[in-house]
Amino acid sequence: MRSSAAVLSVVVLVALNLRLALSSLPAVATEIKAQTGWNDAVLGTLTTVPVLCMGLFALLVPRLAAVIGRRLAVALGLVAMAIGLSLRLIGAVGITLFASALLAGISIAILGGLVPGIVRAQLSSSLGTATALWTAAMMGGAALGAAATLPLAEALGGWNRALAFWAIPAVIALLAWALLEKGASFDDRPAALPRLVDLPWRSPVAWSLTAFMTLNSVVFYSALAWIAPSYAERGYSLQVAGLFFGAFTIAQVFGALVLPSLSHRLPYRRTLFAISVLLCSAALLVIGLAPGFAPPLVLVILGFTLSGSFAMALGLLSEYAPDAAGSARLTAMAFFVTYTVAAFGPFIAGALMDAVDSWPLVFSLLAGVALLQAVAALRLRRGVTVS
Repeated sequence: MRSSAAVLSVVVLVALNLRLALSSLPAVATEIKAQTGWNDAVLGTLTTVPVLCMGLFALLVPRLAAVIGRRLAVALGLVAMAIGLSLRLIGAVGITLFASALLAGISIAILGGLVPGIVRAQLSSSLGTATALWTAAMMGGAALGAAATLPLAEALGGWNRALAFWAIPAVIALLAWALLEKGASFDDRPAALPRLVDLPWRSPVAWSLTAFMTLNSVVFYSALAWIAPSYAERGYSLQVAGLFFGAFTIAQVFGALVLPSLSHRLPYRRTLFAISVLLCSAALLVIGLAPGFAPPLVLVILGFTLSGSFAMALGLLSEYAPDAAGSARLTAMAFFVTYTVAAFGPFIAGALMDAVDSWPLVFSLLAGVALLQAVAALRLRRGVTVS
């Protein structure tokens, strides 16, 4: 009999890998650009590809789980992650970097699509804690990739080796998952396969939650791709820009832990959403218009509010569902729309920079996108069920 603590520990290890592939690359983007000669739009595509895969494959994850079971699907996702990140050893070869991005995106789609359902089915007695911990682990992985990749590049003798290093956590998670599931004989395939038409397309609440997550993710992935380069191109060294980026990602861990916990305790959850949105938008304006103003503080505010509000929304994927099957349907819809739309944020931001060369414009537009989250959050009240 598997204990809840064992299941939660392995889920946390799996979640640690969900953002490593994305956050590690921007830390060395300037070096990749110098070696390849690629423009900002092409560099942005390296973030666009995995996020787009996360969206497009979200609808296939329930079918995959129905055919081979959740246990094998999680293992398959971790294998794809390990292979994809290992490909980065080859270095500045376009096809391998994009193949790596493709495999990472498919892996994140599989793992991210299954975790909420696993939590709902196996950790229902500690749903809030489990959601907070796996979300924090996901953000912790992002922080680790952002903060440690540049030092690793210097220690290992190349940015490609540093990027490939992050295959190791995927292998560790795979071994832990195999140990957890060793000898399990029960059928873990979903009882009912959700079809495209069965997703909650007609639910206004489902669309509000999806819209909130989409707008949040447009800002997040654009910021993830361009915060470090934006500071590096405006007078800061690569090392200092990397430290700023690390502050942004480390703050995400605390946001993912603190804000969902507050949202469970406070009666006015939508007020918490609104405050987070306003602070996030203000931080983006400061980054764009006054980059010299207390960058660590501003980036901590941005990371904390972006991550914390997204973690609150992730919790609603389980809270709003009547059961694990309902969570799978809502998750598939939300992830499909969210990541398919958000994928184009980094590319569009890079293309804007190529066209007008204006970081103030890019971050001011992102501030406007962030502000729209307040409208979407109006329907995210308590006591709602999306079937």
